[in-house]
Amino acid sequence: MKCGLVLKSVGYKSIPVDGLPFDHRKGIVPNVRGRVLSEASEDAQVEKGLYVCGWLKRGPTGIIATNLYCAEETVASISEDVERGVVTSRSGLSKPGREGLLQLLDSRNVKIVPFGGWEKIDSEEKRRGSLKNKPREKLTSWQDLLEVATK
Repeated sequence: MKCGLVLKSVGYKSIPVDGLPFDHRKGIVPNVRGRVLSEASEDAQVEKGLYVCGWLKRGPTGIIATNLYCAEETVASISEDVERGVVTSRSGLSKPGREGLLQLLDSRNVKIVPFGGWEKIDSEEKRRGSLKNKPREKLTSWQDLLEVATK
């Protein structure tokens, strides 16, 4: 039997996010169904309005579809909290949305890669893969990713 494709999984370990509790042993933000906990202990309290999903929620496990179920669980927790009034707006004003997020990220000096940058990364990985008769050759360093994304 011939095999047409072999995928190698790249190792991953979450890193702490400033302002969030982090379980260094498990490499996750402590949580219950996506609701962030104040610490990694049995006495931890839920941090109102903070949620997590993906590998930062459960560790580097599962397949691509696992992220879908993981996100659905977190979204269900958010929906429950909204319905119960646990999560509410602090004012009657509308949220700043995308522009507010971009301003916040800029104020924290967080570099973002817009969709166009991701498309450049995707194209370059496919180009490099074709040189090796592979579907893609992953860029594995932040420096390489950002260099390609900003060309």
